[in-house]
Amino acid sequence: MPEENMRSILFLISRYPGYGGIERVTTLLANQWVKKCKVSICSIIQQAEDELIVKLNSDVKFYKMPYGGLKESQENIDFLKSIVTNENVDIVIYQDSYYPCQYLLSSIKDCRSWKIIEVEHNSPSGFEIQYKEYVKSIPCWDIYHRFKSWFYYQKSLSNEKRNRKFIYGICDKYVMLAEGLISQCQKYGHIDDNSKFEIIGNPISMDNSSATLSLKKKECLFVGRLDSMKGIDKLMRIWAIVESRIKDWTLVIVGDGIMMPEVKNAIAHYRLEHVCLEGFQADVKRYYQTASIFCMCSIYEGFPMVLPEAMGFGVVPIVFNSFAALDDILVDGEDGVKVTAFDEEAYSENLIAMISDDVRLKMMQSKALENSRKFCVSSILEKWDELFKNL
Repeated sequence: MPEENMRSILFLISRYPGYGGIERVTTLLANQWVKKCKVSICSIIQQAEDELIVKLNSDVKFYKMPYGGLKESQENIDFLKSIVTNENVDIVIYQDSYYPCQYLLSSIKDCRSWKIIEVEHNSPSGFEIQYKEYVKSIPCWDIYHRFKSWFYYQKSLSNEKRNRKFIYGICDKYVMLAEGLISQCQKYGHIDDNSKFEIIGNPISMDNSSATLSLKKKECLFVGRLDSMKGIDKLMRIWAIVESRIKDWTLVIVGDGIMMPEVKNAIAHYRLEHVCLEGFQADVKRYYQTASIFCMCSIYEGFPMVLPEAMGFGVVPIVFNSFAALDDILVDGEDGVKVTAFDEEAYSENLIAMISDDVRLKMMQSKALENSRKFCVSSILEKWDELFKNL
């Protein structure tokens, strides 16, 4: 294809490079599309650039905004306009909906020579779930903090409503990662129209061609940030129950975060002997290869890439049914287990039952490996190609 007729795609993203799922998906898609398109990435802030940028194909152009703050910046507006013009951009993919940089989209919305695709990577119901969980921790008599949290919650809802309505109004397509998230987006964005919505999940971002069930050990695995949103406090209480009855399995925790002290305190408090704290790991592939069960206790998620990644290595997920995308990722009882959110007793009983039934576990591991193929890169790229054709 002659270069002048080549499609030109620009990712607009709040942070790149970075260790999160959004950044990994952006890298994967950019590396694939640059084989036949012009691809650029424009980031407002960066994280560990020297270490992570090497994973990006050198043919992908990487731009850093001159101003990395939250406030509106004319410098950034002019910078974005120059990229769009100089790169002859056809498609702008906005990889966010929460970071307050919608003003950048507003600055280019009047020129319709290119198309804007919004991709929402989180759960629209997240603020409500987080608020309800937080309020449970506030004593009934503490009216001040209850009102303060309610006020912040209402303010957050108002901001999200405004942001979503604005983005939906100017974008050409609004991509959600799972079907169940569309109704949530409409509810929290007060959006009546649904003609712009498309469903495209995230691809598995690591090579699992060498995945085999022969390496499996008696290991349960947690991968993620150590914070309340990921439910690490719940997992520690659950594991205390499991370890009191199961003595030859280990919980491997890969990740770091603000609740690391609480995790260590829980290990000491419950006298846990079978917990391995691995800290943050840039490459978790070796943990997927040996783990048998994947533990997720998140309060809410958008489309957690760690689930299809784990399944792609035959790691069976057990998950609180706390987010809509879960229905698109696993089949309860076949390749994973859903537990009523946030029933810690039911979770521990389901986990113990899975550990105790080796035949069932091996069958589910095979199914997880098989069913994860729907998230392979080629399958997801086909959906994106179809979307591009219909713009």
